Amino acid sequence: MGLDLSRLSLDQRRAVLAGDGPLLIVAGPGSGKTTVLAARIAYLVASRGVPPSSILAVAFATKAVRELRGRLGSILGEPGRGVDVATFHAFGLRIVRQWSEALGFGPGPLTVYGKDEALKLLQEAADLVGFDLARSQLSDLAHHLDRLRLGHGPPLPEGKELEPLLEAYEELLRRRGVVDYPAMLVLPLRLFSTRPSALRLYQDSYRYVLADEFQDISAAQYGLLRSLAERHRNLVVVGDPRQTLYGWRGADVRFLRDFECDFPEALVLGLDQNFRSTGRIVDLANALGEALEYSRPLWTDNPEGEVALLHMAEDEQAEAAFVAIEIRRLLEAHRIDHPGEVAVLYRTNQQAHELILALGAERLPYRMMGRGDLFSLREVRDAIAYLRLAHNPGDSAALARIANTPPRRLGRLAERLRGRPLPPGEFLALARSHGSIAAGSASSLLALIEDLHARSAELAPAQMLDLALDRSGYSTWLAGQPDASTRLAHLSTLRDLAKRAEGELGGWLADLQLGEEVSDTPDDERRVLLATIHGAKGGEWRVVFVVGVEEGLLPHLRALLLEEDQTEGVQEELRVAYVAVTRPRERLYLTCCRNRRLDGRGEPRRPSRFLRGLPTHLIQRAA
Repeated sequence: MGLDLSRLSLDQRRAVLAGDGPLLIVAGPGSGKTTVLAARIAYLVASRGVPPSSILAVAFATKAVRELRGRLGSILGEPGRGVDVATFHAFGLRIVRQWSEALGFGPGPLTVYGKDEALKLLQEAADLVGFDLARSQLSDLAHHLDRLRLGHGPPLPEGKELEPLLEAYEELLRRRGVVDYPAMLVLPLRLFSTRPSALRLYQDSYRYVLADEFQDISAAQYGLLRSLAERHRNLVVVGDPRQTLYGWRGADVRFLRDFECDFPEALVLGLDQNFRSTGRIVDLANALGEALEYSRPLWTDNPEGEVALLHMAEDEQAEAAFVAIEIRRLLEAHRIDHPGEVAVLYRTNQQAHELILALGAERLPYRMMGRGDLFSLREVRDAIAYLRLAHNPGDSAALARIANTPPRRLGRLAERLRGRPLPPGEFLALARSHGSIAAGSASSLLALIEDLHARSAELAPAQMLDLALDRSGYSTWLAGQPDASTRLAHLSTLRDLAKRAEGELGGWLADLQLGEEVSDTPDDERRVLLATIHGAKGGEWRVVFVVGVEEGLLPHLRALLLEEDQTEGVQEELRVAYVAVTRPRERLYLTCCRNRRLDGRGEPRRPSRFLRGLPTHLIQRAA
């Protein structure tokens, strides 16, 4: 296709053609920031002669990475594939793997632990140092430790008390060859601070660094960006302070606000033209966002379009029925071409249940963003455990999961492993103490794992999945279970996802462990999307329903109960609402209930404070 700047607006061209040095692009929703990022990179390669391999572009989600890679491929062709485009965590994990021994890990591949397995490892560390877990919930403790490791905010008062536990936990990570979510950011920073020569290698490799969604940057992520760009100063960041949603995860909009202090020579450009939504939706977003800090009004040349519709339902069942019936009506009136042009957004996942039932009653296909339902299934977790062992035979947590699945006469041994996972060598020694039958079964299992590992470098993830399920006997065993057809269908869905995996097995497994949104199947694109507002960020649909626009949900009760700074809590919730109303291209629906069941009991509800004062010519009651 080639680089065609004539399709860009004047402001977009300014951002693309800016000279070297730091550049901050404040890009409102629907302003074409991905288009600008791709064009900026293409301009550097095609017009400035910058080698593609010397450009690093980082984003937060794999979906954004795939989109940017696709844009670069269509503009630049083969050279576009030479640009390094990655999520922050994938890039950090790559550094950890390349420098694993320097960071204290032993030889061999590293395993990525998700939240559940990291919690189990923290429990083990607490037992080792005699930490009294009765004083706090394990999940709260993990949150405190993550804050300490990532430098989120001021040091915690209990930081000194937690240091022995943190040291024991990180020692277990190193000993097991495990990387958890925070380590993917912490360890590269630790490497750069202790080995300046390593940092210099990366600085020399990447002369140009670009970062998307800069408003959601954390201290550790900003530290990585600053370190990489410190020498050449060619750092481009794109963000919008009105869309900062992840303060609870360490995001700090001050990094965007203070960018010019850290980089005094920075050029600052704004993208305020919205190319996505109709005029009335843009005006509604501006009215809603007036109370936000750092507010910059959007404008558009798009047609005026229809007003937003507000529906007040009696309860959550009536609310869900309204959504489903209205989607059916839009289809029958040919206002939409298929259900996949619709997204239903909510503040909490608990709101999805009634929507699922209502969509089913109207025979409307749907999908849930994140596929958490798929990866919570036992058979899917089992299959992934086999793949993890194929990638890393030393993955003791995965071994503990499948030691006797399918049954191989290792039941008593598997029960012990669930309490304390063991590496293969200790597992075999323990099996021998259980008799010759257990020893033989354990030896056969370890031989299978080694064989799968030997094939993992040459086979794609989907092929490895087929081989593992066949050679282990898992597929045959599952076929004999009472619910075989359903469970085998789940594995078929997993295989469809594996077929769309980009890159090698280890990278795909890491994405799954991190909970990243994996590639959609073609069938998914024609289904109604159910998603939290946070999960829908960055997306757009022809029609969007925002449900539960009520006090206690949007804004969420947690924000209203913040004693320290309720103002900031409500501001963050207002940003959530702002993101939600800027997702649709043509039609926006807002719904709320007079009564809603929460935690098993009905409660009267009030419309959200965010609805008050919205111009009446931009929103009207639905019939």
